Amino acid sequence: MLLLVAPLIDTLTAQTTQRGITLADAIRAALRENPDVAVARATSDSARAELRIARAFPNPMLAGTPNTPYQYSASIPLDVTPQRYFRTRTASLGESAAALDRADVERQTTLNVAHAFYDALLAEEKQPLANARRDIVAQVLRGDSLRLEAGDVAERNLARSEVELMRADADVERAASATRAARLALQAAIGLAGADTGLAALGSLDYRALEAPADSLVALARLHRPDLEAAGTRVDQSGSARKAAAALLVPTPELAYVRQFGGPFDNGHYYSFGLGFELPSLNLYRGQRERAAAGVEAADANGRRVRAQVERDVVAALADFRAQRALVERYRTGLLTKIDAEVAAMRYAYERGAASLLEVLDAVQVQQDARTEYLTALHDYWISVYTLNAAVGTDVFGVMR
Repeated sequence: MLLLVAPLIDTLTAQTTQRGITLADAIRAALRENPDVAVARATSDSARAELRIARAFPNPMLAGTPNTPYQYSASIPLDVTPQRYFRTRTASLGESAAALDRADVERQTTLNVAHAFYDALLAEEKQPLANARRDIVAQVLRGDSLRLEAGDVAERNLARSEVELMRADADVERAASATRAARLALQAAIGLAGADTGLAALGSLDYRALEAPADSLVALARLHRPDLEAAGTRVDQSGSARKAAAALLVPTPELAYVRQFGGPFDNGHYYSFGLGFELPSLNLYRGQRERAAAGVEAADANGRRVRAQVERDVVAALADFRAQRALVERYRTGLLTKIDAEVAAMRYAYERGAASLLEVLDAVQVQQDARTEYLTALHDYWISVYTLNAAVGTDVFGVMR
């Protein structure tokens, strides 16, 4: 009879070798393949190109003018005015902000992959529990069938065992389906093109006590959160863009060189120089300046919003981490041991005829439920670890080294 309970305990510690991916490899693959990361990378490259465009000098313009005599001319803007300075500075700040946006996308992608990875790991850990319960119920059904033939049990006991086996089979199918779905979700988070339900999450939910430097987490977040730094850079960029709009009122001069061969100019030379510039009279660039001023207000408001959000993220993530750690430690220090002792006592009573087999199975079900809840608590604990890392913007615990 003891063999009816043993498969559950054995399955909890069984390890299988299968094709899969570790969390570190999943994160590295996501930082290469994830579409959001690819878009952020392309946006950063585009901002770098915008800086190259802003730094480029204008090309000269060559012209031939039919005249008596025929004239040839070349002109080029003297792009050394405040317009150039603020234009290039604005583009440079835009490149920096785009690079920080990319870093922030990578931060969020890392968290999403970690979440999907531990979801897949939890689903894989739950599946052996369902398989073990099905095996136990199948043994009960076989035993009840033999006892019914011998006249030791009523037929209703056999019907109960058959119903329990159907439920156990359904639990196994649901667990397998949940595992397949979790693996596909992990592949989607990584950005893999194919769909492979056999690609397992290779890792462990084993508990490891971690400590967070609570007093310095907000300060660390202010130093390391890329979205906060990007928001500050956007404020500087919008201020530079406003100055660039104001600099439009300072025209860029254009130097011209004219050459003719049919006769000299009045100065006695066959060439002459000219200087021209735009006269801001009909268009004072008011729209550009108002748009830039509105951009400054928007950037300031976004900066305040991000600063407040960063602090909220850290406080909430720290509280969740502490709560999940306390829950896991509660399971480890007393609750599971108590449940295991109750199962052992029920098994002892059953051996001596003081308890029914269904009572033993009920106790095993309670034990299975508790272990499932413990696995879920471990899952939530590790998710809280990576959530706190993401909230701070750096690897606080050293789990990604």
